[in-house]
Amino acid sequence: MTVLPEHEIPHTPPYSLDIVVSMQEKHVQDQQKTIGDHWSKKTASHQAGLKLRWWQSELIVRHINRLVCGDDIAGFSQGLVELVRSRAAPSLPFGKGISVGGGTGQKEMGLMRQGIVHTFDIYEYSDARIQAGIQLAEKAGLEGRVRFIHGDAFELVAPHQQYDFVHWNNSLHHMLDVDRAVAWSKGVLRTGGLFYMDDFIGASRFQWPDQQLEIATRIRHIFKNTKYMAHPSAPADSLPATVSRPNKDELIANDLSEAADSERIVEALYKHFPNVEVKATGGVVYHLALSDMLHNFNEETDRALIDLLMLVDELCLRLGQTHYGVALAFKE
Repeated sequence: MTVLPEHEIPHTPPYSLDIVVSMQEKHVQDQQKTIGDHWSKKTASHQAGLKLRWWQSELIVRHINRLVCGDDIAGFSQGLVELVRSRAAPSLPFGKGISVGGGTGQKEMGLMRQGIVHTFDIYEYSDARIQAGIQLAEKAGLEGRVRFIHGDAFELVAPHQQYDFVHWNNSLHHMLDVDRAVAWSKGVLRTGGLFYMDDFIGASRFQWPDQQLEIATRIRHIFKNTKYMAHPSAPADSLPATVSRPNKDELIANDLSEAADSERIVEALYKHFPNVEVKATGGVVYHLALSDMLHNFNEETDRALIDLLMLVDELCLRLGQTHYGVALAFKE
């Protein structure tokens, strides 16, 4: 490759700028396609019948809802829904909502059915999830109130105060720049509108702190050589007792968006919404230690054991160790 001396480099600003912009746009488009393809494949390969993660456990969901609203009610994110009702009763339902990375829109349609939001614009990169969402809306009789858009909401929706409700539910941690996402959220909200978040706020790229790894590993070693450590898809094998950080490069190669900038979420919330109400909801135990193990717990016969583990998780939370959190903020 020949490198020209600086004085010989041709100066053609419009042409050079066009090249740079087109290269940047192509890079962004490639990122969006990679993310969309990942979630389309994930939708198609969903493992039915295996209880692997905390959101599949009614007892853990009830525990989280109690931390948020004070009552151990059933239903994913229902604690936050109740908090919205207590904080925004005069404004319900919010007229026009927007959701970024909304997938099939199942959570958004749940808010609509409960009278929290009247209509939703849902932005998503995955074609498979959009098609599944359209079918869900038709079955629920909400097709006239839900609009799915394939594309980048940050580019397609200008920040000029046009929405009453901005919805983030386990999608904000997939944003490559959370500060930009939160700033955009404030921009598109009308005065008096509500920012709503239920999300992972833990270590970026799942690079868990040493203390969390130690706690999770000690819990798993307690269960070593018991039925609780049987591998969900191969019961004759055991799950690893030691919890470690995932390889960052492999994580990015598998999912470019996974926890890309998650540990900066809370900082961004307070920066752009000084009046934000944030409630941390834990996760060192139920997300890190019990991952995959949950398939081996019986929600009825093991209830006392699960309750005890949730107490340990809550104690970790009180020591400042958390993976998840909820937030509400009104646009002033």
